[in-house]
Formats: sequence, C-alpha cells, structure tokens
Amino acid sequence: MGPVLEFGDRFIRHTYVLTICLTVAIAAVLLVFKRLALPSFLIGSAIGLSLFWSLEFAVRRLIRPGKTQKTKYLFGFISLGKYAVLGVCLYFLFNKVEWMNVYAFAGGVALVQGAIIIKAISLLMSILSNKGPNQS
Repeated sequence: MGPVLEFGDRFIRHTYVLTICLTVAIAAVLLVFKRLALPSFLIGSAIGLSLFWSLEFAVRRLIRPGKTQKTKYLFGFISLGKYAVLGVCLYFLFNKVEWMNVYAFAGGVALVQGAIIIKAISLLMSILSNKGPNQS
C-alpha cells in the first residue's frame, strides 16, 4: 500500500516550516534587490501566518465533542481579536505610505497559501511516483 494523502498535524507543521523558510529566503532576496519592499513583505507574511495560526487554533478547539460555552467565547475572542490586530497593523502600514509596497504586502499575505499549494503538490507527486503500472 502506497502513501496516503494526509492533512494532519504533520502537514500543518510542514506548512509552518515551509512558510517560514520561504519568508526568510524571499526576505533575503528583497534585502539585496529591493530593500524598500522588505518591511511590507514581512508585515504581510506575519499577518498571513497569524491568520493561518488563528484558523488552526479555532478549528482545533471547536471541532470536539462536548464543546462548552467557554470554547464558543474563546472562538469569538480569537475571531474578533485577529481582525483588531490586523486592523492596527494595516493602519500603521498605510499610515507610512512612503515605504508601503502593495505588491510585497500581498505577496507576504499570500505566502501561506503558496506554501500550502507547494506542499499539496509535493504530496500528490510523491503518491503518483510511488504508484506501480498495475495500480489505479
């Protein structure tokens, strides 16, 4: 039996590691070639990672049998809190328009989704490469 497509704890941990490695690599490239875009990219990637973390945290806490009212309040606090933090970050980012780079910011926010796509493609490629000619 070949490898199974799994989206468990290992997948999420690998997504975090891949996102952080991509952030460091892209930040190094931006530092050399386009230094003014670096703060916007780092803020965007921090926001993307924090949104991914808060989604993971909320799903882990809510999808359990016997959830209590306390977990519902915790989920509401996290949901509202992440958007408050996002709003404050965006205020400071857009307040300093002279160093704001919209493309670098969007790339930083989308970096987590890119890491998920890269990881999913690598899992699919490993499954396809391990299939024999008589397996379907």
